[in-house]
Amino acid sequence: MKTEIKVGLVGFAILVLLFVGIKFLKGVDLFNSETTYYAIYDNVSGMHESNYIYLNGMKVGYIKDIKMIGERAEKFKVTISIDSKIKLPKDSKIVFYSADILGSKALRLELGESKELLSSKDTLATGIELGMLDKLSSSIEPMAQNLDSILLATKNILNSQTQDNLKKTFDNLEQTSKRLNSISTQFDALMASDKAKISKIISNTESITANLRDNNEKLSNIVASINDIADTAAQAQIGTTLMKTSQTIDKLNNILGVIEKGKGNVGLLINDEGLYKSLDESAKKLDALIEDIKANPKKYIKVSVF
Repeated sequence: MKTEIKVGLVGFAILVLLFVGIKFLKGVDLFNSETTYYAIYDNVSGMHESNYIYLNGMKVGYIKDIKMIGERAEKFKVTISIDSKIKLPKDSKIVFYSADILGSKALRLELGESKELLSSKDTLATGIELGMLDKLSSSIEPMAQNLDSILLATKNILNSQTQDNLKKTFDNLEQTSKRLNSISTQFDALMASDKAKISKIISNTESITANLRDNNEKLSNIVASINDIADTAAQAQIGTTLMKTSQTIDKLNNILGVIEKGKGNVGLLINDEGLYKSLDESAKKLDALIEDIKANPKKYIKVSVF
């Protein structure tokens, strides 16, 4: 055999081994037949080509290809290869899940109960199962947002002015506490100094209470007597008497009003100053006349004897 042929055969064998090795590393089993299926996902984060597909913990396939659908990658078309020995019912599902606690992703095949089977290149129903880290992350994210909001609000509240106000408030509280302590001390001293007086007041109060209790019957009689007096006053028609008194006062007010207006003799006498002076002068003259009559009766009275 020529050297060139030997080199060619060795090179071809190397290429075959390289091809088989690459396929093996990708999870492709060249010695078993495979069936291709499709799965549609909205998010393929953590999913890669050659990821294994498991059925009840056993590797039965792998991801062959991942392509985006649409210009904005709204969805992703995942091509998977499953061992042809595995027959998939139509209601089977392929679930994207976390294979370990570190968050490594894998696909799990869940067989359905349908009697009808999927054909090659049919689309499988899909599902996503969150792992422990994913659940923890989804739980922590809103808590972190709330914490950020709280910290921001706290930062806005605890500005320099608010801090000064809080400091003044605490200072005022401290002063108030000191004053309360001082008042309490003074009250304790007052209680100690006037303890005898307070005891005496309490004793007097107890004595008054005892007297009231002992004279309860007498107090009841006094109240009954007051009730009798009230009944008697009611029977005496006090209301009618008060009404007549009110009418009399009204009449007197009317008379006084007439006098103030200068009507009638009394009104003229009170309000007419000239009349008052004339009457005063007349009274004086009358007094002088009476005095003169008393002094000189013969002047005014003549006695004739026939």
